[in-house]
This record gives sequence, C-alpha cells and structure tokens, in this order.
Amino acid sequence: MIDFHKANMTRRYSTSSSVADTATGGKQPEDDGNILHDSIGQNVHLHLLQSKDPIPYSSDIPLSPVNDGGALGHKKVTVVGCGQVGMGIAFAMLNQTVAGTIALVDRNKSKLDGEARDLEQGSAFHQHVRVLASDNYSVSQDSHLVIITAGAAQTPGESRLNLVSRNVEIMKSIIPNVLAFSPNAAICIVSNPCDLMTAVAAKIAGPSVPPGRIFGSGTCLDSSRLKSMLAKRLGIDGQGVSGYVIGEHGDSSVPVWSSVRVGGVPILKPGDEPSSVHDAMHKEVVDSAYDIIQRKGYTNWSVGLTGAFIGRAVLDDTHTIMPVSTCVRGLHGIEEDVFLSVPCVMGSHGVRQLIDLPLTDLEEEQFRKSAATLWDIQKDVWEKV
Repeated sequence: MIDFHKANMTRRYSTSSSVADTATGGKQPEDDGNILHDSIGQNVHLHLLQSKDPIPYSSDIPLSPVNDGGALGHKKVTVVGCGQVGMGIAFAMLNQTVAGTIALVDRNKSKLDGEARDLEQGSAFHQHVRVLASDNYSVSQDSHLVIITAGAAQTPGESRLNLVSRNVEIMKSIIPNVLAFSPNAAICIVSNPCDLMTAVAAKIAGPSVPPGRIFGSGTCLDSSRLKSMLAKRLGIDGQGVSGYVIGEHGDSSVPVWSSVRVGGVPILKPGDEPSSVHDAMHKEVVDSAYDIIQRKGYTNWSVGLTGAFIGRAVLDDTHTIMPVSTCVRGLHGIEEDVFLSVPCVMGSHGVRQLIDLPLTDLEEEQFRKSAATLWDIQKDVWEKV
C-alpha cells in the first residue's frame, strides 16, 4: 500500500473566478434529539415512529447521545477513491451543488490530476464549487462528510461478499488517515462489500467515534432500483412509488413488499404474500448491477446519484429517512454485531435514528437470513480488525 502521507502533491482548483464563498449562519432551534418539528410547529416524537438510537458496532461499547450539530455553513465533502464510482459521486455532487468544496483523494496522482482538470474546465456551466485534489489526506482536512469508495474492484460475476478479504486491509489504511484530518466528519462507506466494510470501518475507528457517524450507502440504491422498475412498468413517475429494500446491499437483500406504496396505495392487500412476479422483480434488482458490470465493466452513474442524495441529506441536515447500513444488533432477533440497511433518519452527523420498520413474518425471516449470511463471513475477520 502507498503511504499517502509521504506524498506532497496537492493541486488546488477553483471552478469559478467568482468571489470566494461566504458562509451562511443561522442558529438552529434546540431539540432533545428525539423530536421533529413539523410544518405547523407541533412537536412530533420520533418514538411514535418506533425508532431507536444508533447502535454501537459492539455490545461492549456503551450508548452515547446523538449530537446532530445543526446547520453547516460552507460545506466540504471528501471522496476517497477516484475510480468510476468515486468520480460518479463527485460529478453528481458538483452538478447538484451539494457542497461548496469537493476534495478528491486517490493514490494515482496522474489520473487524479487529469480528473480534477477535467472538472475544472467545465466550470462555466455550474455554480462556484472548489475542487481540491491530492494523493495526501491533508487535502481532506475539516471535511463535514467523507465518502469512501476506495477498494479492490469488483470483477464480472464476482459476489460483493468475495471482496471482503481484499478490502479489509485497504480500509485499515484509510480510516485512521480520514479521522486524523476530519475527526468530526460523518463517514459514508460505499466500498464493496458495503455492509461488511462499514462494520470494519466502525471497529477500526473505535469507540471514540459515536455510533451512527460511520454508515454505509447500503440499500439506498437497491430501493431506488426497485421503485424505478415499478414506476417504469406502471407508466408513472418514480416519485409516486415509496418502499424499501433492506438487509444486505447485494444478493440477500430483502424487498419489504409490505412497505411498498404506489400513490399511497399498498401494492399488496393485507395478508397477501408476494407472488412469483414480485420475486422476479426483486431478482432483477439484485442482478441489475451484475448485468451492468457485464456490459460496461462497472457501475457509476446510479451510485453517483445515490451518493449525492445521501450527501445532501447529511450536509443540509435534512432529517430525510432513507435505508442505509448501520449496526442492527438487537433488531428483529439479531444478536451479532452485523451492519445491515434499515430506514434511518439522516442528519449532519450521520444516522440520528433507526426506524423500526414493521415486517411480515416472511420479511423478518429473510432479514435474519441476510444477517446470518453476512455474519458467516464477517466472523472470520471480525476479531482480526
């Protein structure tokens, strides 16, 4: 592995000649960490949604209060790993002006320099965003959000779970460097296998990092794929479909058909079980990434948009509910230190609350099987982290 600290190449790019960014202030109203303020000013307790505080990566670690520090002024996000996925995320965030500064970190100095120059030369077509690029983690200093995509590449036909042994060592080299320069940043893991790498990252970071600060992109993309497929088949806009895919970001993911609504109408009648048509659609969701990788060698645009969506929720402290990977020990009978996706309330420091989504008996059984599938591999590396 290359020691990023030994390199001294840092390129700084300004994607506009406009006046330097000015931070916006504004004091946030205080709350007790368990209250949402709705549009008419009433207090709605999250406990009415059957929510839970973020769970530490190990049962040996005590719970700590959620600190969701309020609105951010000038926002900075760092992307670690600038391959197809990392640049897909950076490009989506740049176009949506998710942050005022985007820092790129990669060990391939020449390619990184080319990527940053390429983004710079399109600066006339988007709002002012600073782009920093370096093979040294110092460029990430004082980031509010760090998105980690670095890792061994997934090859055609390879399961995400087969990547674990190669990517654990890579994560060991990344997390200490990230925390050294941005100790208070929320950290989103995109590297595959996403759920296992999120668990590994949390354990590497240790108990000084509060639970929920490190989370994985998880099934946020899987849920989007399912909703997009449904919307396309029904001939409606994707915004009209709601619902979740939970569990592993991958082969053992669980489509929560009982949660799926089209225009507010449940897709299943009460008591109905999913049919072979539903099963085929979920298989298409699971296989879609493999199909794309087979055709073009990688996926990047959809995961890029997912990263930008998550980034906005964190950087703007929106309290948006989305499925991300976090520790689920204690949920639905799971006893191991497993990270899986469940719907979570997202804020400026990552996961604020886990929503205890009601599941049917079949969905709960599938969720536990997903946990068992991951733990079967995680247990072999967990004590070595």
